[in-house]
Amino acid sequence: MIKLFKVLILAFCLMFTFHSFARANDNYQHILTNFLTTCNSDCKRKVFEEEINSAFINLFEAVLKQLQFELNEMRKEKSWLKNV
Repeated sequence: MIKLFKVLILAFCLMFTFHSFARANDNYQHILTNFLTTCNSDCKRKVFEEEINSAFINLFEAVLKQLQFELNEMRKEKSWLKNV
């Protein structure tokens, strides 16, 4: 159970970090500045939840694209084997 928790925390940190680097710097700086200066606790919670949701959506999109690519490669390979 502890290992699972550690893996989940590590995965979250990696996704959040990679997602932040993928965003435009100006947009990210604007969000961070507002987050640190003008947000109350409800606002911070909402921003944090939106960032997590966005990071997970981007991760799942990347996984789906990779799976689609691999399935297409398998189909090509099977069709090539049938023609041989």
